[in-house]
Amino acid sequence: MSAPTLPKIGDRPTDYVARVTQLREFKKKDSDSGFHIFRATNAQGAIACVIWTGRIDFKNGDYVRLSGEVKLHKDAPQFVVARYEVLPREQFPPEQFLPISRRPLAEMVAELREVISSVEDPGLRAMLERLLLEDPVTAEAYQRAPAAKTHHHPFLNGLLEHNLTVVRRALGLCLAEDGLDRDVVIAGALLHDVGKIEEYAFDADEIGFTEVGNLIGHVALGYAMVRRAIAEQGDIPTDKATNLLHVILSHQGRLEYGSPVEPRTAEAFIVHHADTVDAHLFQVKRTGEEFPDTRLGYAKSLNRMVLGNPAIPYIEGYRH
Repeated sequence: MSAPTLPKIGDRPTDYVARVTQLREFKKKDSDSGFHIFRATNAQGAIACVIWTGRIDFKNGDYVRLSGEVKLHKDAPQFVVARYEVLPREQFPPEQFLPISRRPLAEMVAELREVISSVEDPGLRAMLERLLLEDPVTAEAYQRAPAAKTHHHPFLNGLLEHNLTVVRRALGLCLAEDGLDRDVVIAGALLHDVGKIEEYAFDADEIGFTEVGNLIGHVALGYAMVRRAIAEQGDIPTDKATNLLHVILSHQGRLEYGSPVEPRTAEAFIVHHADTVDAHLFQVKRTGEEFPDTRLGYAKSLNRMVLGNPAIPYIEGYRH
């Protein structure tokens, strides 16, 4: 069973199958009546839902078939549920409703191979090949992980999709400047978020945080992972290795954003800004799809209204 298309404002779905998350109950004052809000999640993404009844027969994690109408509520689509049916959980494998990138994985892995092959330093190139293409654990997780839980590329294969785009943006910035270490820029773009393969749990029926992800975070996890890989490789020049580790530690850009050090090399500035631009443009492109008529919508992670641009090709997203 494949997941149905994510409904848009004005749609009246009659057979929308999704998983219930973030279920909350609200009761009216001096009354036993109330209503429930939740998010309906499947491979196409998630949509906010409301059901105007105080009693329901489902809970978080249940699979339901919904009927109703999608309306505009607080600058975002909201599914007003008129009827629902709880479905047997055993019908659905764990990943049935996890969102996944629109780009074919084989296509992205081929691009990853091409990017790594362009690295000139043999030691650094060998480390990238081993870590991202050959290691049976790390490579599989890197190619499968989401880039985030909600903010940008929050779907399976999203980390790889995001990192490849960051490589392209970063190399574009390199064209305007001579003397940059292109190898460090490429490796930094590919590895800046590598700690997310340990930060996120994505083998269950929803994307969440691991215990180590909550306690340590992807910046420190990625630094430790790459430092260990550099030591195992043994022949990467010290200056390249130090700069690469600095790129990973500083890619968030600010101390208050989670980096223990701010960018202090040209390569670190380039990767940081390429990463930020890619994450922000994802919000703009996603808004254009969520609000096809007005194209104007609220991007929560940016804390502002943004105008989606239909002229920008939107390759990121969800499919099943």
